[in-house]
Amino acid sequence: MMAISSFLLFLSLFCLVNEEYILFAVILAALFYLLWTIFDTHYVISDNKLHYKSALLKGSIEISSIVEITRNRTMFAGLKPATASKGIIIRFNKWDDIYMSPANADAFVQALMAANPAIKLR
Repeated sequence: MMAISSFLLFLSLFCLVNEEYILFAVILAALFYLLWTIFDTHYVISDNKLHYKSALLKGSIEISSIVEITRNRTMFAGLKPATASKGIIIRFNKWDDIYMSPANADAFVQALMAANPAIKLR
């Protein structure tokens, strides 16, 4: 993520020097969104719910509806309020899933398992 941020910053400065102001604005907006995602992604377990927020993505999941957790995988499609490539996939309800990347995945999974012992681990 930081390499992408550095590249976008370099590219935006290059556009500014060459008087490409529209391209500069687009790249600066992409850089802002990337940094916003990095610094605003967090997960909170409270009131028997898992709350997540990552830039514009925000929501909550009933912990009792979580069916399965898959660790150390990447999901290429679906909802991803995450900043890392190796995280956890949480399957809930019948067909829903979400990809998350908590800083301490082991403690995060243990907290979810304590709230709902019926969760399967993969």
